[in-house]
Amino acid sequence: MSLWLELEGLQKKKAEFEDQLHSLDEKIKTQEERMQVVDEGLEIQEEHLRKLEVQLNDKHEAVSKLESRIAELEKILKKPVKEPAKEEPEIKIEPITLAR
Repeated sequence: MSLWLELEGLQKKKAEFEDQLHSLDEKIKTQEERMQVVDEGLEIQEEHLRKLEVQLNDKHEAVSKLESRIAELEKILKKPVKEPAKEEPEIKIEPITLAR
């Protein structure tokens, strides 16, 4: 009879282990699915960051061009203006004829 009890105990342990194995398999499957979702989300975030980086670089370049243009214009404004020499109005001297 003790062999039957031992066999019964082993069968119960086997059933418990199979249940635990099934539970762990389900948990692994769930974790793998979550991992896939997280990986996809990470890829989306990385792509978004790359796009933002390109936009940021474009904005920096635009600001740099604007600053350069502003510096050029300020330089032009600071240069003394060379006014053309004022021409003296030409005085026409008309000969005076004396009537005799």
